Amino acid sequence: MKQSEAFEILTKIAEDRNALIIADIGSQSLWLKAAKDRPENLYLSGPMGMASSVALGIAMAHKNRAVIAACGDGALGMNLSSLATISNAAPKNLSVVVMNNSIYEFTKSLPAPTRGIDWNHISSACPGFKSNIALKDIKDLDLLSGPHFIHAEIAPGKLPPGLGMNAIDVHHRFKACLNNLG
Repeated sequence: MKQSEAFEILTKIAEDRNALIIADIGSQSLWLKAAKDRPENLYLSGPMGMASSVALGIAMAHKNRAVIAACGDGALGMNLSSLATISNAAPKNLSVVVMNNSIYEFTKSLPAPTRGIDWNHISSACPGFKSNIALKDIKDLDLLSGPHFIHAEIAPGKLPPGLGMNAIDVHHRFKACLNNLG
Protein backbone atom coordinates (compact mmCIF):
# COMPACT_ATOMS: atom_id res chain seq x y z
CA MET A 1 0.00 0.00 0.00
CA LYS A 2 1.21 3.55 -0.68
CA GLN A 3 1.39 6.13 2.14
CA SER A 4 -1.13 8.29 0.28
CA GLU A 5 -3.60 5.38 0.18
CA ALA A 6 -3.06 4.61 3.86
CA PHE A 7 -3.74 8.19 4.89
CA GLU A 8 -6.81 8.39 2.65
CA ILE A 9 -8.25 5.42 4.57
CA LEU A 10 -7.22 6.88 7.92
CA THR A 11 -8.56 10.39 7.30
CA LYS A 12 -11.85 9.04 5.92
CA ILE A 13 -12.39 6.97 9.07
CA ALA A 14 -11.35 9.90 11.28
CA GLU A 15 -13.68 12.30 9.50
CA ASP A 16 -16.62 9.87 9.57
CA ARG A 17 -16.12 9.23 13.30
CA ASN A 18 -15.04 12.75 14.31
CA ALA A 19 -11.69 11.42 15.58
CA LEU A 20 -8.58 13.39 16.44
CA ILE A 21 -5.34 12.36 14.70
CA ILE A 22 -1.91 12.92 16.24
CA ALA A 23 0.85 12.48 13.64
CA ASP A 24 4.52 11.96 14.37
CA ILE A 25 7.01 14.56 13.25
CA GLY A 26 8.27 14.14 9.71
CA SER A 27 6.66 12.14 6.96
CA GLN A 28 3.58 11.09 8.95
CA SER A 29 2.64 14.76 9.40
CA LEU A 30 3.28 15.51 5.73
CA TRP A 31 1.18 12.58 4.52
CA LEU A 32 -1.65 13.42 6.91
CA LYS A 33 -1.77 17.05 5.79
CA ALA A 34 -1.64 16.02 2.13
CA ALA A 35 -4.57 13.61 2.65
CA LYS A 36 -6.82 16.01 4.58
CA ASP A 37 -5.92 19.07 6.63
CA ARG A 38 -8.34 19.46 9.54
CA PRO A 39 -8.27 21.34 12.87
CA GLU A 40 -8.60 17.87 14.47
CA ASN A 41 -5.12 16.94 13.19
CA LEU A 42 -2.05 17.64 15.29
CA TYR A 43 1.20 17.62 13.31
CA LEU A 44 3.87 17.12 15.96
CA SER A 45 7.12 19.02 15.94
CA GLY A 46 10.10 18.40 18.17
CA PRO A 47 11.05 14.94 19.43
CA MET A 48 10.51 12.00 17.12
CA GLY A 49 8.39 9.06 18.24
CA MET A 50 6.03 10.90 20.55
CA ALA A 51 2.70 10.59 18.68
CA SER A 52 1.68 7.52 20.70
CA SER A 53 2.46 9.22 24.03
CA VAL A 54 0.80 12.53 23.12
CA ALA A 55 -2.24 10.65 21.79
CA LEU A 56 -2.45 8.69 25.06
CA GLY A 57 -2.58 11.92 27.08
CA ILE A 58 -5.25 13.39 24.83
CA ALA A 59 -7.27 10.16 24.92
CA MET A 60 -7.15 10.13 28.72
CA ALA A 61 -8.31 13.76 28.87
CA HIS A 62 -11.08 13.39 26.26
CA LYS A 63 -12.52 9.93 26.89
CA ASN A 64 -15.58 10.36 24.67
CA ARG A 65 -13.61 11.28 21.56
CA ALA A 66 -11.71 8.78 19.40
CA VAL A 67 -7.99 9.54 19.19
CA ILE A 68 -5.64 8.06 16.59
CA ALA A 69 -1.83 8.10 16.79
CA ALA A 70 -0.29 7.99 13.30
CA CYS A 71 3.23 6.61 13.76
CA GLY A 72 6.00 5.70 11.40
CA ASP A 73 7.73 2.42 12.21
CA GLY A 74 11.05 4.18 12.86
CA ALA A 75 9.39 6.71 15.16
CA LEU A 76 7.40 4.12 17.12
CA GLY A 77 10.57 2.07 17.41
CA MET A 78 12.11 4.99 19.29
CA ASN A 79 9.29 4.87 21.84
CA LEU A 80 8.31 1.21 22.12
CA SER A 81 7.68 1.64 25.84
CA SER A 82 4.62 3.72 24.96
CA LEU A 83 2.89 0.52 23.80
CA ALA A 84 3.31 -1.00 27.27
CA THR A 85 2.01 2.20 28.87
CA ILE A 86 -0.99 2.28 26.53
CA SER A 87 -1.64 -1.42 27.19
CA ASN A 88 -1.70 -0.82 30.94
CA ALA A 89 -3.79 2.38 30.77
CA ALA A 90 -6.09 0.75 28.17
CA PRO A 91 -8.00 3.85 27.04
CA LYS A 92 -10.96 2.61 25.01
CA ASN A 93 -10.82 5.61 22.68
CA LEU A 94 -7.20 5.24 21.49
CA SER A 95 -5.92 3.59 18.32
CA VAL A 96 -2.23 3.37 17.43
CA VAL A 97 -1.49 3.09 13.72
CA VAL A 98 2.00 2.12 12.56
CA MET A 99 2.94 2.81 8.95
CA ASN A 100 5.70 0.30 8.29
CA ASN A 101 7.97 1.12 5.36
CA SER A 102 11.23 0.10 7.12
CA ILE A 103 12.88 3.47 6.40
CA TYR A 104 13.18 6.94 7.83
CA GLU A 105 11.33 8.45 4.89
CA PHE A 106 11.87 12.06 6.00
CA THR A 107 15.66 11.71 6.18
CA LYS A 108 16.48 10.61 2.65
CA SER A 109 14.97 7.14 3.17
CA LEU A 110 17.70 5.88 5.48
CA PRO A 111 17.05 2.31 6.66
CA ALA A 112 15.21 2.18 9.99
CA PRO A 113 16.41 -0.22 12.69
CA THR A 114 12.83 -1.52 12.79
CA ARG A 115 13.33 -3.41 9.51
CA GLY A 116 12.13 -6.96 10.03
CA ILE A 117 10.27 -6.24 13.27
CA ASP A 118 7.02 -8.16 13.60
CA TRP A 119 4.68 -5.39 14.74
CA ASN A 120 1.81 -7.86 15.19
CA HIS A 121 3.93 -9.85 17.63
CA ILE A 122 4.96 -6.73 19.56
CA SER A 123 1.39 -5.48 19.93
CA SER A 124 0.17 -8.98 20.83
CA ALA A 125 2.65 -8.96 23.71
CA CYS A 126 0.75 -5.96 25.12
CA PRO A 127 -2.44 -7.55 26.48
CA GLY A 128 -4.32 -4.27 26.92
CA PHE A 129 -4.79 -3.88 23.16
CA LYS A 130 -8.26 -5.17 22.27
CA SER A 131 -7.46 -5.71 18.61
CA ASN A 132 -4.58 -6.02 16.21
CA ILE A 133 -5.83 -5.27 12.72
CA ALA A 134 -4.59 -4.27 9.29
CA LEU A 135 -5.40 -0.70 8.23
CA LYS A 136 -7.23 -1.96 5.14
CA ASP A 137 -9.67 -3.82 7.44
CA ILE A 138 -10.75 -1.01 9.80
CA LYS A 139 -13.92 0.05 7.98
CA ASP A 140 -16.23 -1.33 10.69
CA LEU A 141 -13.88 -0.95 13.68
CA ASP A 142 -15.46 0.80 16.68
CA LEU A 143 -12.82 3.39 17.60
CA LEU A 144 -14.31 3.69 21.09
CA SER A 145 -13.85 0.00 22.01
CA GLY A 146 -10.04 -0.11 22.10
CA PRO A 147 -7.30 0.43 22.51
CA HIS A 148 -6.55 -0.84 19.02
CA PHE A 149 -3.25 -1.53 17.28
CA ILE A 150 -3.51 -0.96 13.54
CA HIS A 151 -0.74 -1.72 11.09
CA ALA A 152 -0.04 -1.06 7.44
CA GLU A 153 2.77 -2.32 5.24
CA ILE A 154 3.81 0.72 3.23
CA ALA A 155 5.78 0.93 0.00
CA PRO A 156 8.43 3.67 0.08
CA GLY A 157 7.50 6.66 -2.05
CA LYS A 158 8.15 10.31 -2.77
CA LEU A 159 7.21 12.69 0.05
CA PRO A 160 4.42 15.22 -0.41
CA PRO A 161 5.22 18.96 -0.07
CA GLY A 162 6.10 20.43 3.32
CA LEU A 163 3.50 21.42 5.88
CA GLY A 164 3.57 25.09 4.92
CA MET A 165 2.40 25.85 8.46
CA ASN A 166 4.17 27.27 11.47
CA ALA A 167 4.37 24.73 14.32
CA ILE A 168 3.04 27.28 16.82
CA ASP A 169 0.02 27.97 14.60
CA VAL A 170 -0.63 24.22 14.26
CA HIS A 171 -0.56 23.79 18.04
CA HIS A 172 -2.81 26.83 18.65
CA ARG A 173 -5.32 25.53 16.09
CA PHE A 174 -5.38 22.08 17.72
CA LYS A 175 -5.67 23.59 21.20
CA ALA A 176 -8.70 25.61 20.03
CA CYS A 177 -10.19 22.38 18.69
CA LEU A 178 -9.67 20.68 22.08
CA ASN A 179 -11.14 23.67 23.94
CA ASN A 180 -14.27 23.36 21.81
CA LEU A 181 -14.66 19.74 22.93
CA GLY A 182 -15.51 21.00 26.40
